[in-house]
Amino acid sequence: MLNILLLATLASACPQHERVLSSAATAIESSYVDAGQAAQIAKAVREWSANDRYGTSCNDPDKFLSELNRNLDAYDGHFHVEQVSDEASSGDDWLMAWRAQSGPSNAGVREVRVMEGNIGYLRLATFYPWDIAKPKVVSAFHLLDNTTGLILDLRQNGGGDADTANQLVRAFLGEKAGDVQRIESRRATKTDPLPKLDMPRFDRPIVVLVDRRSASASEFVAYALQAAGRAIVVGSRSAGAASMLGEPVKLPDGYQIHIPDARPVNTTTGTNWDGGGVMPDFPGGDDPIHVARRVLAGDLKPKAR
Repeated sequence: MLNILLLATLASACPQHERVLSSAATAIESSYVDAGQAAQIAKAVREWSANDRYGTSCNDPDKFLSELNRNLDAYDGHFHVEQVSDEASSGDDWLMAWRAQSGPSNAGVREVRVMEGNIGYLRLATFYPWDIAKPKVVSAFHLLDNTTGLILDLRQNGGGDADTANQLVRAFLGEKAGDVQRIESRRATKTDPLPKLDMPRFDRPIVVLVDRRSASASEFVAYALQAAGRAIVVGSRSAGAASMLGEPVKLPDGYQIHIPDARPVNTTTGTNWDGGGVMPDFPGGDDPIHVARRVLAGDLKPKAR
């Protein structure tokens, strides 16, 4: 009896956490893209509440959010819980802050150059919305106009805007390419057409560099080009974050949660990179750029898939 009373006391030690976690579990159970896994995640969240996992952060919202998001990331890296102001109705605070950083980060275009042997090199650190990224990306592609091949470096690129990623895929596949993926949710399946080309076309050989921190939209670019036979992938297995976010769900006490409620399915492979990541055709070793240059020179050829 004493143990039962103790557990009850612990469970109610932080009522705010209890309300937030209970509401989050319900939202996950009804919306997460994989119904079976949704039930498991919701059960885990309710257990975190019952066991007062975040009891030491009852008066520290930042610590609570950090710990909760880290725990949810173990299931899917796209989960995100945040606290919003009373005035914020759409949860766009983080988005506006991210857009504001586009200037100092050169809209994600961190390096572009023409290497010896007339090989182009382009490093993209993130994908900003196309209205922001377009001038920088287009300028980079003009510099690469006359190169004989391209190394597209997406290492440590955690993703970002889908429109920008789609523009890159369109530029590499050409305007005649059809849809490369469809989007599945628990409610419906829909096509995901590539946009009309809004940047220079690039039709020469491509090597894409990825690593464990390449995630989400950057994985889409690498996976789509690899599946289409358009690019060779070099490096290490990517993060494996394929699920897609819906609109934020309001939680009690000024919190909200972003739940991955859809997933892409590649039209060539019939699957995606979730969990397993994009598998490289060649390991990058100590010098992935050197390996990429050997691939473009024809010294390394991938095995037939």
